[in-house]
Amino acid sequence: MLNHRGIVRGDTYNRVVDALRRLGYPFSEDAPRQAQGGLIILNAPSFENPFYSEVIAGAKTAAASHGYDLLFNPFHINQGTLPSLLALLGRTKAVGLITLNHIPTDVLVKLNSVVPLVQCCEYDENLDLPYVSIDDVKSARQMVEHLLSGGCRRIAFLCGPARYKYARHRFRGYESALAAAGIPVRPELIVQLPEVRYDLAISSAMQMLNSANPPDAFFTSSDVYAMAAIRAAHLAGRQVPQEVMVAGFDNIEFTSIAIPSITTISQPKSQMGFMACELLLEKISMPNAPNKKVLLETELIIRESTSLHLPRQGGGS
Repeated sequence: MLNHRGIVRGDTYNRVVDALRRLGYPFSEDAPRQAQGGLIILNAPSFENPFYSEVIAGAKTAAASHGYDLLFNPFHINQGTLPSLLALLGRTKAVGLITLNHIPTDVLVKLNSVVPLVQCCEYDENLDLPYVSIDDVKSARQMVEHLLSGGCRRIAFLCGPARYKYARHRFRGYESALAAAGIPVRPELIVQLPEVRYDLAISSAMQMLNSANPPDAFFTSSDVYAMAAIRAAHLAGRQVPQEVMVAGFDNIEFTSIAIPSITTISQPKSQMGFMACELLLEKISMPNAPNKKVLLETELIIRESTSLHLPRQGGGS
């Protein structure tokens, strides 16, 4: 099914093919499927989070390789917005839907009854629907273990809204790593922010850094929050990583060029979008096929914000 491989980066193609083979996904590289055409809608909560751009690009590549168009539609999906989305699906005659949103279970059931859909990144753990995501618990635990290995013991956690699967699972990973190290979870070191916004994260990080017993590290559920924590440390007169370490999540573009560069968990963003679209096209062509649930591997990227041994690129925190 994965035709037109020339428009996909080699490492992306190979990783997707390897994952599909492990799942027993039926495809042939020698006999590409005839393109059917049609419109696929990809829904994400907003434009603001830079994480989504690579996911969208991967999905667009897969759609184009099969002769489909992809429309990006940014807004939250809930009971209040469902009529608008259903009207859009009908007006555009969309043949499928990829969702990156947290969606209430009853709304997700309704959407699935109207159009073939695949969940990407966020997924409902209680429904038998296809999805592509990562193991957030495992990845978060790995990051906190890295901070612990650097001598940190008061590790703050800046996280997104609890309605999101990623936020709940990354908290579980954080909690699990601390428990294994015999360190209690301290409520004063945990902040759940209502959305992924730099300004909100700076305010929260500043408040913790100026407390009587400040954190010696920040683990954040988003690289946007990590950048905010580094800025807050600078404003509070604390050096990163010498006095406070900072780690993010996602590996969005600016993490490697920030000063200091940011330690993060690299998600296979393009691959997730690519595979989500491939699973959707399979669902469209074979509606009764079993729903596949795919978790892709992540990678811990260690950079200057948590390492005292890496050469600095210049400047301060």
